[in-house]
Amino acid sequence: MKPSKMKVTLSSLFVMALFSVAHALPEDSSLPIQITADTGGYDQQINEGFYDSNVVMVQGTLEIQADHAKFTMVNDELDKVIANGKLIKIKYLPEKDKPWVFGEGEILEYFPKKNLLVLKKNAKLTQDTDIVEANVIEYDTLNKKVKALSGNNKSDRVFFEIKPKGK
Repeated sequence: MKPSKMKVTLSSLFVMALFSVAHALPEDSSLPIQITADTGGYDQQINEGFYDSNVVMVQGTLEIQADHAKFTMVNDELDKVIANGKLIKIKYLPEKDKPWVFGEGEILEYFPKKNLLVLKKNAKLTQDTDIVEANVIEYDTLNKKVKALSGNNKSDRVFFEIKPKGK
């Protein structure tokens, strides 16, 4: 039996803020946001929304896949997003003339007021032939800066591979 899918539109503010972090194509922000999951809901008393099982969030060229996603609103503004699962996948097209960006990890945390997106546990970002791998990857969405952090073990190391662009 195919699991039922539920389209959730109650929390479009959350998704709009989440998708704007990636700086996807400008026209993407005017497109509808679609969320599918096996289950989902929003608790207005504690201002938290949740989606569980096969979570897929899409707006234009941006797509996020996770097993679970939870968000918190404060004063009608998105405060934080936590997504986790076996493997969270992110893909988006930052600009029409730029290569696609792909990201993955087991935990995604987003703090819009701090302009901070964090991928944790087996985190990896790729764009074209460039790669960043680390235990934790932090992305400053305002300044477009990436910071990679190793784990607690000395054997954990960060990895960057930046290839020269051929002409």
